[in-house]
Amino acid sequence: MPIAAHRALRTTARGLIAASLLLAFGRSGQSEAQALIKVNDSINFKLGLLLQPQADFQEVGKVGVNESGGYSQNLLIRRVRLLVGGQVSKNVFFFLETENSQLGKSTQTATGTTGVKALGSGFNVLDAVAEWRIAKEFNVQVGEIRVPTSREGLKSSPTQFMLDFSAYAFLTSAATQSNAGRDTGAMARGYFFCDRLEYRAGVFQGFRQPGVKNSYRTAARLQYNFFDTEVYNFVSYAGSNLGAKKILAIGAGYDTQMDYKFASADLYIDFPIPLGAFESTVQYQYANGGNTFATLPQQSTFQIEGGVFLKALKIAPIVRYEQQTFTADIDQPKNQGRVAVGLNFYPRAKAENNFNLKVWWQRVTPKVGFPTNQFTFQMQAYYF
Repeated sequence: MPIAAHRALRTTARGLIAASLLLAFGRSGQSEAQALIKVNDSINFKLGLLLQPQADFQEVGKVGVNESGGYSQNLLIRRVRLLVGGQVSKNVFFFLETENSQLGKSTQTATGTTGVKALGSGFNVLDAVAEWRIAKEFNVQVGEIRVPTSREGLKSSPTQFMLDFSAYAFLTSAATQSNAGRDTGAMARGYFFCDRLEYRAGVFQGFRQPGVKNSYRTAARLQYNFFDTEVYNFVSYAGSNLGAKKILAIGAGYDTQMDYKFASADLYIDFPIPLGAFESTVQYQYANGGNTFATLPQQSTFQIEGGVFLKALKIAPIVRYEQQTFTADIDQPKNQGRVAVGLNFYPRAKAENNFNLKVWWQRVTPKVGFPTNQFTFQMQAYYF
């Protein structure tokens, strides 16, 4: 074959490959240069990844002695997730997320005993949801769903303004046999008053007694947005918008099964300001396991946090205070408070949550026992 013809054939082949890739991977309107695999106008999906390598230095107290037992040290992966989401019909959407959490972490106590380093725990299904969007006022989700207990529990991990969720975000997960705030079931949600009022109400598997004949778990939540709306956030709310939206939202939730009761109220602020953005969450929770969950004594938690995103400097100083208060005298020695201060660094001017660095100091002060300090350094790589 002549050299000119051979070159022409190679050029044509490359062009066909490039055209095929462009047809398969289009641009999504939701994210800059988002790869979207499109079958037709109503069938498509996209893939994603979350990786959070982390270094932890956590102080432990000596057993029976009110003094430090030194620091446990860990190099771990806080989260590694594989994500896939998309659309299978004109108004049917899905989201699937798997997670391997605390990968490589080992524990150490004041007595010097060491737990096994977790490297082979494997991936678990975290979210597995399908949503039929019938109308703005009525939509149905089925699968493993985020139970609508609180705003904090419904925030997405990759967009968190703090280093991580509140220590009490999933306060009832163990008792209700949930998976980091998720449970299997069905939930309806909808929007009214120009999309400012959102409701979520669902029936979930919850705790199952022997024989599996006990009643299901039910949960509901209302939220009102005063400025920008958050319609069809699927499957979670943004933890921060970094000035892209003007959010002032108040919400309340309720969760119950048999004798167990849980209630929450929250206020969320995410405002653009001349310097960049201001973010804050204030939240109160009440939990009482009753006779159903003896391991969940009556208690309340309070959380307040805030931070400022300084866009020109690409940093965000953050601060959080939390407390947990038990009602019964016998449980009150477990009361505790938490104070945390941190600094986020966003090296890129755009897509700040795709890549960022965070440093965090936290002090946990129990009513009884030795106060402990924790230092954490985290890097995030995220794309979806």
